[in-house]
Amino acid sequence: MGRKKTFDEQMVIKAAIAVFSEHGYTGTDVGLVCERANIGRSSFYNTFDSLDTLFLRALREYTGSGTSLREELRTGTAPAPTLIMHRLGGELAKQCEDDKRIGCLSANTAAELGRDVDAVCTILDPDRRAWLETYSIVLERGQVEGHIRPDVDTKVHAELIYSVLAGLRIAARVMPADNVQAQASAFIEALCTPEGITALHNHTALNTYDGKAPGHLISTEGSAQ
Repeated sequence: MGRKKTFDEQMVIKAAIAVFSEHGYTGTDVGLVCERANIGRSSFYNTFDSLDTLFLRALREYTGSGTSLREELRTGTAPAPTLIMHRLGGELAKQCEDDKRIGCLSANTAAELGRDVDAVCTILDPDRRAWLETYSIVLERGQVEGHIRPDVDTKVHAELIYSVLAGLRIAARVMPADNVQAQASAFIEALCTPEGITALHNHTALNTYDGKAPGHLISTEGSAQ
């Protein structure tokens, strides 16, 4: 009869997400995960088989958390520019609050591994497609409402939003928080009509991002990040 587990498996996965985000795939070993999760090596191998197995589970769990965030963007009642600013500005402010500024496991993994590991691509590719679809929906709604420029190609700019956030996540690891926010704001303003810029500024006037309490530039029905 196998020994009964004495730890919470989800707690270990959460610890692994933090360790892999901080040290990367190649910079992480079993010892680092066990130390962060406060478990023994035997317990680790009895449950997860290998570090690669845990890494894929951690990455899948991390990307899965984006489902609720995408739903907030799809159902948000704020103007499209402020929804996009919430996504970029809010995530970047949250990252800059962290002394280590570790950032996003998905972005860090993509930067480190590229498309070299098929199992990683099978997790990141569907996640990316889901985000692109969501961004495209928000941009299209913004055009209907008159806040996003009509000449904006929603599919191309959905990809651009994805790429800009990924790049700013990397930049935010070393760049002053104000500079990161300024770049995010400038990018979003470039997508906007004059009415969209006014809507964005009116909303951000009531919701600020700073080192203590990032604002939430999203209005949703039934949930708030």
